[in-house]
Amino acid sequence: MPHNKKVSDLMTKPVISIDKGETVKVAFDIMERNDINHLIVTSGERVVGVLSMRDIMDGLGSSRFQRIPARRIYVSALMTEPPIAVNPDFPIKEAIRLMIERGIGSLPVTENDGRLVGIITETDLIKLVNSDSDIKELVKENHPKIMPNERIVHARSIMLERGARILPVIESGKLVGLITEKDMAKAFLDVREDIDPIYMDNVVRRIVVEDIMLESPRKLSYLASIDLAKDVFIESGLPGIPVVKHEDRIVGVLERRSLLRLLR
Repeated sequence: MPHNKKVSDLMTKPVISIDKGETVKVAFDIMERNDINHLIVTSGERVVGVLSMRDIMDGLGSSRFQRIPARRIYVSALMTEPPIAVNPDFPIKEAIRLMIERGIGSLPVTENDGRLVGIITETDLIKLVNSDSDIKELVKENHPKIMPNERIVHARSIMLERGARILPVIESGKLVGLITEKDMAKAFLDVREDIDPIYMDNVVRRIVVEDIMLESPRKLSYLASIDLAKDVFIESGLPGIPVVKHEDRIVGVLERRSLLRLLR
């Protein structure tokens, strides 16, 4: 348990960062190549923001960038600022509290002079979880879901309005796929990269969930142990995992943040 641990004990380093003047396309490519969901944004030596897959999904799917290609949208336009940063000696318990209360998935770690030295994420923190209890009490049964034939613009609205980071795709009550913030961000990015700006809006409105969903996604039995769930979260990098009963009947979703709450 995290009683005496400091952020420096668990933080990831070196940190992958990006300048605020880079394009969102470059940022997405870096995230995809390194299999990460957050980038620390810098200006010179200063940390000025954090860019997440959710920020990209939100921004590229919004009307404020109507008919603007991705190569003309800059990181500074989508990043979350100012960043909430902590120092290496910050207590892990306090980092957990901050992330839960603010609903954020990562914290930049900086020295007193502002120099970036690491990042602490939900995935880093859930490594401290140790429990052979089952996950049943942690499953969010009212987590939003979506059908394969619904449009991705609707999926984006659900994710933003309900605070969902994944959406299980169901048909006749059974799990058939999964969409994540990354899947959505890539879909919006591809349209802005490949389609004439005049037709962007029409094209994106025709894309349906089954066009971009991950088939045969990772899932957990509702009888799975918390320790098994932790291992699946760490291996997959997913912020949420569908939970099923027999014949892939959907029960709900286990959110990574629910494991984080066990450490408070």
